[in-house]
Amino acid sequence: MANNKIPEVLNSMRVYNDGEDNCLGIATVDLPELPNLTQTISGAGMAGEVDAPVLGQYGSMETTLNWRTPHHEAIKMGGGQAVALEIRGAIQNWDSGVNDYVIDAVRIVIRGRVKSLALGTFETANTTDTTDTIETTYIKIDLNGKTIREIDKYACLDAVNGKNTLADIKEALGLS
Repeated sequence: MANNKIPEVLNSMRVYNDGEDNCLGIATVDLPELPNLTQTISGAGMAGEVDAPVLGQYGSMETTLNWRTPHHEAIKMGGGQAVALEIRGAIQNWDSGVNDYVIDAVRIVIRGRVKSLALGTFETANTTDTTDTIETTYIKIDLNGKTIREIDKYACLDAVNGKNTLADIKEALGLS
């Protein structure tokens, strides 16, 4: 049977901090960009320059928590505190093959340290748009219980579908 599943929307989501049972009351999460470090390559026999991605090496990765107001959870994350977040979502798909909705479970684990807290703007009858910015050193993305991407900067891990793209490099360095 052909795959007729079309992702439509993130139906709902919840964010938990450090394995706590209660959900954080945030408005949105801006997930990090995964910017590969690059090196400009040029030389004899080449027709110009190439910005070559360096395997498993990433620039700064920032996750931003956007809060409606500067409440207790938002403020306690400031000051370089370590953070271990678990973001769980339900992706709504339409599957025309079965003529019904199909839900995919997505789980994103974020670890790092809060590098800034912006308290926002105080204006009557409005949100403050408070934000915590986390320097993300670890991210793991699971879809329907299967890990599809994992990056751990401190452990020299950059895995896609369970395969560490840095395995040969770690072996060459005597780290495996």
